[in-house]
Amino acid sequence: MTSYILEHVRMVGGSEPVSILVEEGIISAIRRSFPQYRFMRVDVSPFIMGPSHVFCDLDYPGHLIHQGSMDDFIGKGCTTILTAFHLEYEYRFEENWRGIKKTMESSPLDFIIGMKTAPQRITPGIIRQCRSRRVPVIWTDIMDIDALLAVPWGWIREALNHYPITFVPFFSTEPDTKTRERHLRIWQNTMKSVKIPHIGLPIGQKVPLDDEVLKKIGIYPHRGILSPGREISYNLYLEKDEEGDLLVRDTQLVLKCTMSKGECLFLDGRPIACEGKGEEIVIRTPGFFVEPTPYRL
Repeated sequence: MTSYILEHVRMVGGSEPVSILVEEGIISAIRRSFPQYRFMRVDVSPFIMGPSHVFCDLDYPGHLIHQGSMDDFIGKGCTTILTAFHLEYEYRFEENWRGIKKTMESSPLDFIIGMKTAPQRITPGIIRQCRSRRVPVIWTDIMDIDALLAVPWGWIREALNHYPITFVPFFSTEPDTKTRERHLRIWQNTMKSVKIPHIGLPIGQKVPLDDEVLKKIGIYPHRGILSPGREISYNLYLEKDEEGDLLVRDTQLVLKCTMSKGECLFLDGRPIACEGKGEEIVIRTPGFFVEPTPYRL
């Protein structure tokens, strides 16, 4: 892989243009300019650059099995998927984990694997298995609020000491508005009272994850940032014209190109992804960039 310099880079939310030195697919440095280097130079001044997106899609493995279109992901600047396997019985953890790993081999996108389950299945033993397999996030069904409150959260918190897994609520069936608000309020109060790493609301599906979620789960800084020492994965946008689509929150930009680890996945309206190009992102330390909250029994 060659070395090159991206010049006149205007970052999403940035002020002054910068230059990015890329060596062997890794960002080596970001400065105003690199006048002393003789590498190939690419002028990206017509565009605005931002990091590629991470989407959450709990149905993504099924999407792969049925060979669904990748346009909803790649066409929106997504290069990484956060998904999960379902655990119904504790003794099937290893089988289910290996099953989703096998399915994800055909993914053109990089991926992070979590787990979703009922509160009754959340035990110190399951936490230890998640830690051994580097499962950084657990979706917890909060439809049965009595089951949620019956979880021995104090023991769970102790089991999280060496690998602080993030817990996320989800509803196995869609409740009415009043029930939804009540269950989410109980979820948030319970998690806060025992200082369990958590996200207060269900994570949106097939939309870019915000920085807070990326940091809590530990995906940041593996994804969601353009900085030295990281892979060169980014989106290029043009300012929105009258017919353009709104593809970046709170900004008037239209996606024109998506690069993942130096390879083009999307160019001017055409997905170019190849099957099986994706790699698993292993989260060594969830929530490393989140300030820890002291815990007291």
